[in-house]
Parts: sequence; C-alpha cells; structure tokens
Amino acid sequence: MKTFLWMAIAFCLQLESAFAQVTGRIEYPHKGDYEDQVVAPIGQQGLLVYSFARKSEKGKRFFKTEYFSTDLKPLFTDSVQVDKDMYFYDSVYDGGVSYAILRESDGTFLVLAFDTKTKKTKITDSEYTRKGSMRNLVISDGMMVFSSTQKKLDRIGIVDLKTGESRFTDMHFDGVKDRNVFILLQTVIDHTIYALVKVETEMYLARIDMKGNQLGTSNLTKDVAETLLTASISKAGNRFFITGTYTKEKKGGAQGIYFSQLDNWQFKNLKCLNFLDLKNFTEYMSDRRKAKIERKKEKAEKSGKEYALKYLMASHRIMTDGKDYFYLGEAYYPTYRTMQMGNMSTTVFDGYAYTHAVLAKFDAESNLLWDNCFEMKPKQKPMYVKRFISTGFKGNNVNLIYADGKRLLSKLFKNSDGTVIQEKKAELMETDNEDEDVKKVRDSGTLHWYDENFILYSTQVVKNRDTGDRRKVFSITKYTIK
Repeated sequence: MKTFLWMAIAFCLQLESAFAQVTGRIEYPHKGDYEDQVVAPIGQQGLLVYSFARKSEKGKRFFKTEYFSTDLKPLFTDSVQVDKDMYFYDSVYDGGVSYAILRESDGTFLVLAFDTKTKKTKITDSEYTRKGSMRNLVISDGMMVFSSTQKKLDRIGIVDLKTGESRFTDMHFDGVKDRNVFILLQTVIDHTIYALVKVETEMYLARIDMKGNQLGTSNLTKDVAETLLTASISKAGNRFFITGTYTKEKKGGAQGIYFSQLDNWQFKNLKCLNFLDLKNFTEYMSDRRKAKIERKKEKAEKSGKEYALKYLMASHRIMTDGKDYFYLGEAYYPTYRTMQMGNMSTTVFDGYAYTHAVLAKFDAESNLLWDNCFEMKPKQKPMYVKRFISTGFKGNNVNLIYADGKRLLSKLFKNSDGTVIQEKKAELMETDNEDEDVKKVRDSGTLHWYDENFILYSTQVVKNRDTGDRRKVFSITKYTIK
C-alpha cells in the first residue's frame, strides 16, 4: 500500500514538472562569428533570429536574418551590410512582413522588411530622427509610426516603408510651452493614429490621419480629479477603451488603476481602483508588513481619508475576449547600489525589481467584474521597464506564462470569476539531449509564440554528463504545454 502511495505521489509530481516539454532547440556558440542575437516569433509562420557579425571591415559589418519553421528547422538565411555602429532597436511583424529596425546613436535608422513569402528583403533608411528620440514604434500596412522628441518638441513621425517618404505632426497646444508636452503612447487603429498626450497636468487624445493631418484633439481629464500617469487605448467592436494607472498626489508612483470607455472622444464611466482594494495585492508581503498597512488603512478610513500605496506599474495593452476587457500590470520599483571610489561613495541605479502582477476584468460599462494578484520574482533586474509576462487565451480562460528565477510558471485564470484553475511549474534547465544538464542561466526571457507554444531564450552553460565537457551558448528553446 505504501509503495502504491509513493508511486502515485511520484506520478503526480512528474505531471507537475513535465507540463512544458522541450520540442525544439537552437544553439549559438559563445564568441562565435555572430553576436547579439534577437528572437522574433511570427506566429505560425515561424521564427526569425537577427544577429550582427562580430567583426567589421571598413566601417561595415553584416546583419543576418535567419528564418526558421515552427519546428525550428532552418528555412532561409540572408545577410546585408550595415554601418558597424548600428544596433538593434525593435522588430514588428505585420501582414506577412517582418520589420527589423536598426538605429545609430545620432538617431539615423534603417528598416529591413523581410517578406516571409518571397524571402526578399527591402531596405528603407532615413535620418528623420537625427538628434531625436524614437518611442512607441508601430508598423501598420507598411507605414511606420512613432513618437519623437527633437529640441524639446514632441512630434509624431510617419514613414512610408514602401517609398521612404517621411512626414511629421508637431504636438503644439495653445498657451502651453512645447517642453510641457509629452506623447505617452500612440497606436494605429483602422488607419488612424491615436496619440495619448500629457499636456502639463492634463491628458489629451489626439487623432491624426496617415498623412500627418490632425483630425482633432480632446481633453480627457478636464473634469477628472485624479492625475493619470499612464494610458493605453484599444478598440473592440465599435467601442474605444482607455486604461492605465493614476495618482491623487503630485509626486510619487501610481496609487491604482483606472478603466474607461470613450464616448464622443471623452471618458464615459471612468472607474479608478485603489491598489489596496484589489484582491491579494499585498499577498507577496510579509505578515508584519501586511498588518502595518492594514492598520494605516483603518486609521485613514476613521479620519475619512483614503490610504494608498505608491507603485510603478508596467501596464500591458488591453486584452479582450470579444465581450469583456482585461488589464494586466506588473509592479516594480527601482533599486540602487553604493559604489566606493577611494574615499568617496556614490549611489547608482541598479535596475528594476519586480514584485507582483495585477490581472483585472472589466465589462463595457467599466464595471470591475473580478481581479486577482500574484507574486512574481524574476531573477533579472532590467535597466529599463520590461514586461516579463506573456499573455494569451486558452479556450475562454486567460493564460499567463513567465520565467521566475529558474522556473517556467503558467497560471490559468477562469474567465468567469478570476480564480486560478490551473497552476504549473517547470524547471528551465532542460536541453533536448537527455545526456546534458544546464548548469547556469542568465539574461533569460520568455515569448509567447503560437497556440500553447512558447520560446525561452537565454545564455546557458551546458554540461555533458558522460564526458564532463561544458560549453557556453546562446540558446533558443521551444516549450510546448501539454
């Protein structure tokens, strides 16, 4: 009986740890001919890997594009020469074409458009952003749209990737100095650009056509007491929605999230939710800290006030199941370290640490249907704001997956009430060779690929059990959830 019980327990543990199987793997040797690999999944069309030649000649080096099938089998490879100082900025997949954007420190950029059907690459270059920034890049129907700041002036850049023609729209507001205008985010919906613009303390929505003509602007927050810190806009059916984070104070991080439908380009049914009113928001904290926060909250309520925590939140774009809408945000905070230089010490930024995430579901009238929070402890502390969690739907339920230390975690949230109906964990130390072990992992990241397939990429040290030989590689591993 005891033997049977232990067999049953072992079988259950095996199911728990084997939920994600390695179904493909690519390795690049450390210090090989090419470096700085970038992984770009393109759904069921396959996978692209971009990289730069390690060596340059006469101010040029090769930039390579490798095209793989969903089985990680090589389909096509192409290389072009680019300026040696160019670096990888972003990649976007749209309409069967994968766009790789390369930049230089002076703002010049190069766009390589790889057509997955013809296997041909078209190159567009420009100096449009010389001495200017490039943010929030979007590519839609062969048009590249981005935000840019040049000489304290914020503008929307538009580049026709077929002709190379570029144009711009400056963000001027009467009575406001240009340096007090900042484009938070812009996106393209139905061939129209929607830009969310911070104008001093107010939030405006600007609508622009693809030729750069302004179609109209509206002040979203003229009757809103809260200060909106972040925002994203999306459309479902014939309705537009905006969500993000807010605060009631002049300084500090966000105090909660908000959600609203747009009606005649104004907020309709704006709802603001204090982080402390969300389910399980403080669960990652120690019991002592939770008790301290609860005492402060009760004290504030007795005085007729509202107590709020301050957080930085990396908000994802709104997801929709066709009926309702889902907000996902990852909470983080900056960390610092002290450096000693002789008799002097200085404090320097040491990356962002992430603590937990928020998933909330709203209906079309901005009513909160449910919310849930869960702890996350990524090993990496990125130097920029990063979104670690990959999202998708599994049936009608919300599926979230991310790397947490040396594990791959999957959480399936029930669509109707937000409860976690499935939680699985797997060690991310596998290769596709049973005779090998992964000993070290760094700079890891996860990407949702297609269906229930995910990509994990990282730099690894792999050891052969039989020979004891070790090798350092950049690996791309395909995990399939069973």
